[in-house]
Amino acid sequence: MRFACLFGALLLLAPTYGDDEKPPGARARKVDFEIHEREHSCGTVLAITKTSILINDERKGPLSFPFHDRLAAGGVHKKVCAATAYLVSDIKVGDIVISGLMTENKQVFCVDLSIRERPDGLVPPCQLSEKKCPYHECRNAEIAFRDKGTPIPEHLKPVIPTVNKPK
Repeated sequence: MRFACLFGALLLLAPTYGDDEKPPGARARKVDFEIHEREHSCGTVLAITKTSILINDERKGPLSFPFHDRLAAGGVHKKVCAATAYLVSDIKVGDIVISGLMTENKQVFCVDLSIRERPDGLVPPCQLSEKKCPYHECRNAEIAFRDKGTPIPEHLKPVIPTVNKPK
């Protein structure tokens, strides 16, 4: 999850170039999307259809976003980390989600969904995840720690690198 957040932050800092611009020392390339200034919306799902989602955003209130074609078709956008991405069919009304947003042709689209919490208890596994430490296990451990004080299992704790002291 930290990698996904770091990757998202790096994407925000990366310059984007339009059709008539090119970065110094690089060939011109067409940018097919840009990241929306509010790259994520976090909140409770109020309604969901095959083509859009209505979220009660924690900061802005109810917001509705159409799904990107790839997400609506049962896939994920090519710029999305599949380790934390859920399919539209996995999302239920009442889930607390983070929705990734991108602007394409001046239209804001929802390109990925991550379930942060499910009201009936457990966050389900991502159908797209193949990681050794699946996202849903980490989220469920964090929720159990927050709500019940259950210790987080060692294999789910983040690895903190150590620095060797010079001899």
